[in-house]
Amino acid sequence: MALIGKIRKRAGLIVALIGIALFSFVLSDLFFKGQSIFRSEQTAGEVAGNSISLISFDNEVQRIADVQKERRRQAALDDEAMNQIRDRVWEKFVSELALKPQFRAAGIAVSDAEVKELILGNDPDPMVVQYFSDPNTNQVIQYFRDPMTGKLKPASVKMYVDSLPAEEKPRWAEFEDMLRDGRAQSKYLSLIKKGLYITSAQAKADYANLNRSVDFKYVSKPYSSLSDSLVKATDQDRLKFYNENSYKYKQDASRKLEYIVFDIKPTQTDFDEVRIQMDKLAEEWKNIKTKKDDSLMVVRESDTRSFDTTHYGKGKLPLQIDSVVQTAERGTVLPIFMDNNKYKLAKVIDYEMLPDSVKARHILIKVAKGDTLSKAKMKIRIDSIKAAILKKKNFMEMAKKFSEDAGSKDSGGALGWFTTGRMVPEFQNACFHGKKGDLTVVLSPFGYHLIEIQDQSKASRKTQVGIIERKVEPGPKTTQDIYNSAIDFVTKYHTSETFTKGVEESHLIKRQADPLKENDKSIPGVDNPREIIRWAFNAKKGEVSTDPFRATNKFIVAHVADIREEGVATLEQKKEEVEFGAKKMKKAEKFIEEMNALHASAIDDYASKLNLRVNSADGATFTSYSIPNVGREMDLYGPVFSLKKGEMSKPVAGENGVYVVKIENIKEAPETKDYSLAKSQAKNNYSYRVDIEAIDAIKKKAKIKDNRAKYF
Repeated sequence: MALIGKIRKRAGLIVALIGIALFSFVLSDLFFKGQSIFRSEQTAGEVAGNSISLISFDNEVQRIADVQKERRRQAALDDEAMNQIRDRVWEKFVSELALKPQFRAAGIAVSDAEVKELILGNDPDPMVVQYFSDPNTNQVIQYFRDPMTGKLKPASVKMYVDSLPAEEKPRWAEFEDMLRDGRAQSKYLSLIKKGLYITSAQAKADYANLNRSVDFKYVSKPYSSLSDSLVKATDQDRLKFYNENSYKYKQDASRKLEYIVFDIKPTQTDFDEVRIQMDKLAEEWKNIKTKKDDSLMVVRESDTRSFDTTHYGKGKLPLQIDSVVQTAERGTVLPIFMDNNKYKLAKVIDYEMLPDSVKARHILIKVAKGDTLSKAKMKIRIDSIKAAILKKKNFMEMAKKFSEDAGSKDSGGALGWFTTGRMVPEFQNACFHGKKGDLTVVLSPFGYHLIEIQDQSKASRKTQVGIIERKVEPGPKTTQDIYNSAIDFVTKYHTSETFTKGVEESHLIKRQADPLKENDKSIPGVDNPREIIRWAFNAKKGEVSTDPFRATNKFIVAHVADIREEGVATLEQKKEEVEFGAKKMKKAEKFIEEMNALHASAIDDYASKLNLRVNSADGATFTSYSIPNVGREMDLYGPVFSLKKGEMSKPVAGENGVYVVKIENIKEAPETKDYSLAKSQAKNNYSYRVDIEAIDAIKKKAKIKDNRAKYF
């Protein structure tokens, strides 16, 4: 039974990951000659010249959301779940319109036999392994694990798939579609990799660059040796540096958002009001005398809207009531207490002498949901199995033959020892309230269970406690007061010039989201900030939100401090960075001029006349990312690897200072005629790049425009 529960939950993974796959076969019908069949001007985006209608995009999102809500038994999904669905639906459109046409053009197809091999073969796809693994341990679930190898057991997987009820088969078909798509992409990448070829000349050059090393001495005059305050950079210097380095300043469209938060927290008045409510409930509860009315009151008055029927032993209840509960009489209403910012009121409903744990085995006969006829037939079947066991005492044999719980049937229905909370309530109550040797039939959401209680631990008092809890929330007046404070701030400090002043005068904390991009889904400390982000990308530079944004338990006032358009950042936007760079450039010019004026013929001359130290760096190679004892100074690679032994460079402006190097020794790469290793390494490097860059290249060629941020 436990295994079935896990696997059914794993079906939710299919929905979460690949529910979008079902609409793949109809996507081509949504587009005709690059045009969306929907005539709405609103588009979710564009891929390879095909407009994606916002209506078709949102309809698919809602379809997947409805499926997930049904699977999770939830009335609504949270923002994170909805964002994940939108991202996956978007990626599916991109796959259908940009990737798959490339795969088909390359002649790539995936047969049903290949998909079967991905599921039942000796080396199953990682997604298949994940599907049949416990999400908490990442280990293959025992029923599906081969005890000898620890890998998936194909026979168990096949049995599971073959026994799926009709309503689950479409989900599995979606999963197979996802495996097919993944296999097609893998084939495409493999096709590119097979086309890679490393020439002998390239292999020789790579071998030399990897194995040829240089030992050299150097002097360095660091930029930090001259204070910035002593260096003056003119507008011309700054413009020169900016123009020479503008390639470094490419940027996506973003905003610098400043914002302040007005937290909505409950006041003492709010606490007092809830306490008064709880006092009244306590008096009312004392007059209730039946279990039924007790449970109805808890469901009606508690924030949880549920009544817990579990009997708890010592150490299992909140500390404030744990001890007194185990000795109190039935009907005792305990003093109100606080727990995690909640007022709680408890009443002793009942107590019994019950075991701490139970050992049991069972036979499960599934019942189709909502099928009254099936329910009646399955009841007759489970009763007949019980009768046979009572007569022949062959529970293990009957469980192996008839049980539909794949996780326990092979072990004769054995579930081992378990404590309360491990099984569904119907099953749990039968086990803990029955006695050793009982053979009981119960109906749960899984179907009919024939349970045999094999053993029970020693009985001790277990108490059933009804708990009404009320979380102290900010009341309407508190919320209105905080909102008024936010409005007062906006009214007084509604310009870019006064925003920072207002933060200081009001003793608030100014927070930043920088860089904030249009598709971002998070802002530090703000839940569901999409409304704020959309506003920021429609607002002008310096604009302050005139109406505070509402988030969970807070109001937010935002200020667009800067707007960065896609392209190259302006000099003004990079002012501080350019100022620093321009001064460093001036220092380099000054240091190089000083060094050239020395007309030094030896590196020691630079050291003695400029009061510098001669350092050594040994074993530098062209393929290394940094130079020993120097660090990442890319401008030194030229002189270090082009000069001959004994030669000295001219002064070179680096990242951290100005350098002069003198080559002490060059160790050439050892002679060889076998460059196979160099070829293999180069090919592996290119193969790695294929995995990362090939799909990105297709997407780039498709000129993807993502407009989702305008609507979601």
